[in-house]
Formats: sequence, C-alpha cells, structure tokens
Amino acid sequence: MRYRNLRRLTLWLAVTTLIAAILACNVSTAVTPATQGSEQNTLPANESPQANLPTATSGQTNLPTETPPQMVSTEVPTTAPIIHTLVPGELPASSLSEITDRDSSAFAPQKRAGGGDSFSTNLYERPFNANTMDTYFPDLDITGAKLLRDAQWVYVTVYLVGQNSAGGLPGDYGVELDLNVDGRGDMLLMATKPDANWSTGGVQVWVDNNHDVGGAHPILSDAPASSDGYETLVFDQGVGNDPDAAWTRVSPSDPKSVQIAFKRTLINDSGHFTWGVWAMNASMFNPAWFDYNDHFTAAEAGSPLIEMTQYYPIKALAELDNTCRWAVGFTPTGSEPGICPVPAPPVPNVPGPNSGTISGEVYYNGINGGTVLGPTSAPLSGQNVRARSGDCGSAGAVVATASTNGAGMYTLSVSPGTYCVDVNPPPYGSGTSPQTVTVAAGASVNGINFGYYTKLT
Repeated sequence: MRYRNLRRLTLWLAVTTLIAAILACNVSTAVTPATQGSEQNTLPANESPQANLPTATSGQTNLPTETPPQMVSTEVPTTAPIIHTLVPGELPASSLSEITDRDSSAFAPQKRAGGGDSFSTNLYERPFNANTMDTYFPDLDITGAKLLRDAQWVYVTVYLVGQNSAGGLPGDYGVELDLNVDGRGDMLLMATKPDANWSTGGVQVWVDNNHDVGGAHPILSDAPASSDGYETLVFDQGVGNDPDAAWTRVSPSDPKSVQIAFKRTLINDSGHFTWGVWAMNASMFNPAWFDYNDHFTAAEAGSPLIEMTQYYPIKALAELDNTCRWAVGFTPTGSEPGICPVPAPPVPNVPGPNSGTISGEVYYNGINGGTVLGPTSAPLSGQNVRARSGDCGSAGAVVATASTNGAGMYTLSVSPGTYCVDVNPPPYGSGTSPQTVTVAAGASVNGINFGYYTKLT
C-alpha cells in the first residue's frame, strides 16, 4: 500500500513537472532590438521587472496575470515656432531703379504677344496658356517694376496688368539678382500667392553656389544644358539663418501689384548689381530650370510671336513673363549681359530764336496692317525718334532726339533746315521709311508719323 502511494506520488510529481515545462515553453522571451535613435521604455535600474505586477493577498491562489501593454507615445515633436523681430514697413517715396515691360493685353484676342519675347536672350512675354493661347492671364503679364531701398530693406514692386479672372494674384512672383553683373543670376527670391499683409509665407530665397546658372553662355541659349540652376535654398518661409530675411504682400494701394522686401544684409549690402523680375504659374517654377532657354530648346518652348512661324504658338514654356535687367549703383553702357536697351544719350540742341518743331506718332498696325494711322493702330511708347542733318539720301550727324510718350507721340525741337527723321532702332521689321523734313523759321511740321506692322506672306 505504501509502495502504491509512493508510485502515485512519483507519477504526480512527474506529470506536474512536465506540465510546468510545457507552460514555460509557451512564454515568449523574444526581444526586438531597438534601432539606433529610437525611443525605448525602460525600467529604472533598481527596480525588478515584476515590481509593477499585482501581488496575491493571503489565502488567494496566484493566477496567471497578463502584463498591461506599455503605451508608446506616437506624437511627432513640433517645430519651434518662428519668431519675427523685424517686419518691413511702407516703401520709400522715390525709386532707385525702374524697368518697363510689354503689355500683351491688347494682343490677347489675337492669341499672340505684340513683342517683348526673345527666347535666344532669355526674355519672355508669355502670359498665355500653352498650345492654343486662347486664355490670357493678366495676373502674369508684367508692365513694369521698381526697386527702392531704405536703411534696412530693399523693396521691389512688380506691376501687373490685372488680377486673375478668379480674383487675386495666385501666381509666383520674384526678383532675380546678378550681383557681379556677369549675366549669371546669383540669387532668386520667389513669392507664392501673396496676400494683403507682409508675410514670409510662400517666400523662398535660392542661390547658385556652383555658378552654373546660364550654362556655358549666360543669357544666351545653350539648350539642352545639364546645369542645375539655383541649387541651394537658403530661406524657406521664415526658416533660415534669419527668419526675417524676405517678405511679400499685395500692394495696399494697388491690388494688381506685388511687393517683395528683403534685408540689405541678404546681399551683403551690395550697392552694385543688376536685377529683373518674374511672374509665372506655380507649375512653371523650378529653380533647376534657370536659365529657361538652357533647359528648353526653342522648338520645345514655342513662341508667342505669330511671325515666328517655325515655333508659334507657345508650347512647354507657357504662363510666364519676365523683364530685362536694369542697373543699381552704376550707369549701364548697354554691354552688360541681359541689360535693358540703353537709350541713346540726348543730343544737345540749342535752337535759335527762329527754331521750329517736328512732331508725330509712332504706332503698330498688327499683322500685314501697313503703315497708315487708323482707329485700330496701337501707340508705341518709349521709341527713340531722331533728326539727322540733311536729307535722308545723305543724312549727317544726329542733331535732336526725343522719346515717344504713352500715346506714342513725340516732338523734336530744331533750328530751321532740312532733316532726316526716323525711329532708331525700328520696333518691327516692316514700317515707314526715314522721312526728309524741311522746317522753316518758327514753323511746326506735324504729322510725321511712323507706322509698323508684322509682315506675313
């Protein structure tokens, strides 16, 4: 009997040991290695792993308990808020440098630009949609720009024909700076969808640290080129070495003008550079594409000029406008790469008491429009009209010059005599030839007009 009880005890112990072993095998002991830099929930060194488990009270059976899962925070740390200490104020009263640009609104119904586009020299007049050119964007058509400066800031105002048809100015607007006047842009400031108040939102500043903007030949087309344009972003909506470096807003006095302000320190307070402005649909902005005539070929880009039959209409390079560049801190000679046309210096003319005048109008008549002034003629402003001594068969030195006003009108003051009057340079390939004019003492000769047109066969 005692033997049987001993055998039963031995068998019970064996079964108990076996069950315990099986239960032990079902407890997972795998630990996932922590990756470098990951957060880990660890216990203090002086605490046992069981310290937080519930303990059995006297007289209770110790039941298997499940350790509650430890909660790991998934909250992403927030970026420190941008604190601004200096905000631009109102612009100075007088400008330091000004640029004018072609207004294409009058030609939009004809699905073309009236000029101002020269792909080979990185100059664009393309405020139209691609391929059909049946949508004109007044908010992308630049008419001019001004650069102003005070003790702290440089301000640039970009003047546009109008707001977008849906309202506001939803495009990208910017200023490009050539700080050593070699034709290669060195810095590009771009502002997206400016609103009514000064803001760094949507403002970026790009620089070209490896000096390859413009490819092998700055301004001129090198397409297809492998340059990476503006490759370095130094300011992004307040993020950068100086959170107050660059700002933008819509002009408070003109809802169709964009103002950009940047600190003088951003350009090391340079007082000697050239500048130009841009307006484009956001889809066209890519800092790596500068200069655009290095990224696109002429065939890929197309042309807004109907007389450029090989390339018309615009294709890949659309909904974009820019200006030529103008000088700050020096008087340009006209040889600077990308510079706007430099007017001929005015010719001193001191007419005597019997002096007279020559006046007229310079205008454009469109495609095959001829030279006659009519109700559809478009005045051409800013044209250089000159008078040379003698008749046009043997014209001599320039004795007087005048620039046409916004209505295309000009007036030359001359002494009595015979002169050859012309527009130099001519704005279009076809137009009125130089005219011989004789002025009597004290007389005014009016109606010496010059009409131009685009000739298509």
